[in-house]
Amino acid sequence: MTKETSSAADLSSWIQQHLDQLPQAERRLAIVILEAPGQLASYSASEVTRMAGVSNATMTRLVQRLGYENYDQMRRLSRQNMDWGSPLYLLDRKGADDEAAEAQGPFEPHVAASVQNIQGTFAGMSAADIDVIGGAIAEARQVRVFGQRNNYFFAAYLRWQFIQFRNNVYLLPVSGETMGEYLVGLQPDDLFIVFGLRRRTPGLAALITAVSRAGVRTLLITDSANRSDLGATWVLKCDTTSTTPLDNHTAVMALCHVLASQVIDKAGVAGRQRLIRIEELHTELKEL
Repeated sequence: MTKETSSAADLSSWIQQHLDQLPQAERRLAIVILEAPGQLASYSASEVTRMAGVSNATMTRLVQRLGYENYDQMRRLSRQNMDWGSPLYLLDRKGADDEAAEAQGPFEPHVAASVQNIQGTFAGMSAADIDVIGGAIAEARQVRVFGQRNNYFFAAYLRWQFIQFRNNVYLLPVSGETMGEYLVGLQPDDLFIVFGLRRRTPGLAALITAVSRAGVRTLLITDSANRSDLGATWVLKCDTTSTTPLDNHTAVMALCHVLASQVIDKAGVAGRQRLIRIEELHTELKEL
């Protein structure tokens, strides 16, 4: 097998690169694969060739021409991309099940997925752990909340919830700045919260390692498909199953509310006084 085709991330791009040079039957098969490459993870070679209207021998020739060892290797790479959370690989071809789902209307499948994700997420969490984490957030000298890509928006939302009731909560990274400046000066009584929902950036484990080396406790909020704690002190996993190629993050938002409510309770009188002063300033500045 060639080096270029060894990575899961390269599967669809590698097929695309060869598309114009393929014989007609193989090209038809390749186009069917590219329409929904995630289907390789669950369909047999015969099922895919039937979709394309070509023979099994065409699949064998295509696999060989692309440089893969066999169809099973392509299936493994497709499955890796699905686990990674690539929306392209979570797309599927429309079938009878899809038509039945559409007949339910635009809301029911999403509501059902949201409820299932919330229930599954909290069923897998310990109330005692949430209590400890809530106390740690409320009592920390500083709280730094980190997220990249879609994780950035969850980090920003959680910070906004926290700052109603406590000081010194910072969102990272700030536009145009690197992380090195923020890791200097960390102290053991600080707390670092990392959103690491798929698709995670490669440097996340190194970041958590650097923070932990400073003696700082870390909370990783991630998805249930993530099998690694990345070295974090605490890990909270959210179910993100969806009826679409895009993950359903309802449970993530619900978890943010749970953590915020913990901070409200743990902050006590000082937190309420802060909120009172914020409301007074809103009025004074005519901000709202």
